[in-house]
This record gives sequence, structure tokens and C-alpha cells, in this order.
Amino acid sequence: LGAFALSSAFVHPIRSASSARLRACDVQATASLPLLTVDDAPPIAFRGVAAAPELEQALVVRGGGSRMLNLRTILSLSAAFMIGTWLASVLAAAAGGPAIDGVKLVYAGAVAGIISRTCCAPLEMVSTVMMCRGDECKSMWLELREAWAQGGLKGLFKGNGANCLKVAPSRGTQFLVYEFLKRQLLLLGALAPLNAGARLFCGGVAGMVAALVVYPLEVVKTVLTVHPEECRGSLRNAFACVVKNGGGVRAFYRGLLPTLVAMFPYVGVEFMVYETLKMRWEAAVGGPAGTAALLVLGALGGCAGQASAHPLDVVRRRMQMQGIKGGGSGRAAYPNMFAGLYRVVKDEGVHVLFKGLGPTCLEKAPSTAIGYFIFEAMKRFMHVASV
Repeated sequence: LGAFALSSAFVHPIRSASSARLRACDVQATASLPLLTVDDAPPIAFRGVAAAPELEQALVVRGGGSRMLNLRTILSLSAAFMIGTWLASVLAAAAGGPAIDGVKLVYAGAVAGIISRTCCAPLEMVSTVMMCRGDECKSMWLELREAWAQGGLKGLFKGNGANCLKVAPSRGTQFLVYEFLKRQLLLLGALAPLNAGARLFCGGVAGMVAALVVYPLEVVKTVLTVHPEECRGSLRNAFACVVKNGGGVRAFYRGLLPTLVAMFPYVGVEFMVYETLKMRWEAAVGGPAGTAALLVLGALGGCAGQASAHPLDVVRRRMQMQGIKGGGSGRAAYPNMFAGLYRVVKDEGVHVLFKGLGPTCLEKAPSTAIGYFIFEAMKRFMHVASV
């Protein structure tokens, strides 16, 4: 419920007072109209209806309407906040136990993932576009300007709804599996206390399990971000587009192998760097890490994890996009992970494997920092501890 309510604020079409009139007027070739100012815009022909001033103003406002936040959005965010707070209070009052602690970890990870990704959604959108299009993208700032020019605020957050629906179970599963594996290693007594290698292993396996669970939503999120025009900007149309143009249900798992391979170092390094640095920081200061320390350590962990797996991330996103733009015709350019790496290096150069690393790290640093900070706060509030 929280993910759905939050996503409606950014991906649901924003309705304005004049949008109903626009549909009723039967505008000819509305989709091809350039974004002009009111002063230099040519007259628009309507069938039987005179052009109203408020309609002309609505046509030039970027993002689909003159109001960027309407009553529906405000009510959705308020409902999400109230429901989330109520669930956290219920879980905090629940008695401890393995099952209850597991639910608390999943919920804390889901909330942290939704909030952190939404805060940094424009940067993640740009990094995804740059990885899929390669040298067609000149710079991060130009891509942001183009997204704003084409869709306004909604354009900067395109794909965020699917991303929230994906990241909530993904982060929740990662934290749950990570804590479970750490406890199992401690029970075996082989690695007590846990060292950096053990945390790398536990985090890597947790990342692979989470990726396997939510991979179809990852494909849909990438389609909505790179080619929103192919699916008309909605989750339902995106699912249908992937099935129709991508070659059936198997299209939802195209690029799964490089994703699983990339998730091991990505999530493993992230968890290892964050928790190792956190333990050493707390040992040095003689107390729990503060807010600034948690934010910095989380940012370092996120950047280290992303940098370790970025080339595979580029290949997997391109494999997800195969057939979507061209209606499913033509031979697959990247039949597997190794062929994808080879083709990118041969046709475009080694540097393309690191295309989008800058905006990705700019997004991962604050996103991971916010995520770990919220996760730690949720754990303290719900009285659940890590090992």
C-alpha cells in the first residue's frame, strides 16, 4: 500500500482542470505539438470549439498539467504515511521471535528502499538511460534537461512507480536473507566473529536471492524509464509491451544471468563496506554511530558496490531492452552475458561499459545513505537487532 501510494505521486498522469476539455475538443496531432511559449505559439485548430486561454496555458505547462500536486496526490501521500506509521507501531509492540524479527527486517528494508529511491529517482532515471543508449547520451545534465522539457516533473520520475514496487520487496529480502545467513554462520561457529569475507558472502547471496524474486519488475521499470512512449507510461501497458515485443514471458527474465552475477559483488561489497566501516567507527568512538556517520558510511558502501558491478549492469539493462523499441523484430544483439560484453567493447569501446557510472554513483551515494539511515532508525524503533 505504501509503495502504491508513493508511486502515484510521480507516475500517475496528473489531471488538470483543462485536461477534460482537451480530450473533448478532439485536438488534431496533439502528440506532435512542440513545447512553445504562449507568446509565440501558433493558433491551434479545434473542431467546433474556440481555444480557451486556460487551455492554451495548459498546453504549454510542462509535465501534463498546471498543477504538479493535486488533491489525489496529497491524499495518497498522507494515507501512505499514516498506514506506514501504524504498521511500524504494530510491529514495534509485537513480541520478539524469529518470525516476528524477520517481518520487522523486511518491513524496515522495504520502507527504507522506497523512500531512498524516490528521493533520488531523477538521477537513477538518467543513469538507466545513459547505460542503455551509450554514446547517444552526451551528459547527465543534458539528459535531465531533456527529461524536464519532455515531461516536466513527471518526466524526471518516470519509472519510479515500478521501481518502488520492485525495491520494496528487493531491499526487504536482501536484509532478511543477509541477517539470516549471518546468524547461521555464527551458529555453525566457523566464522565467529564475522569478518569482512563472511559479510561479503552473506550480502552477495542475499542480493542474488532478492534479484531472482523481483526480476520481472526490474525489466518493467527499465522499459518505463528508457521507452515510456512504447508503453504509454503505465505499469499495465508496460507488462503487455514486454510480452508482445520482447518475445513472450521469457522476456521478463532476459538478462537474468548477468544480473545474478552482478548482484553478488554489488550487494556483497555494499554490505561488507558499510558494516565493516560501521563496526570500526563505533569501536573508535566508543559508542553508536551518529546520523552523519551513518550517512557517510552508507554513501561509501553504495558507491563501492556500484563501481564493482557497473559493466555487468550496463549489459543486463541492454539485454532487458532487446526487441522493445523495434516491435520484437530482428536478431538479438546480446544472446548472453559474455556476448554482450564482447559486442559492447567491439562496437562502442570499453568506455561504454562505464557509461552512466557518474550519475549512478551520484544517485547511489545519497540513496544508499538515506536507505541505511532509515533502516537503522526503523530497527531501533521496532526493537530488532543485527549481528
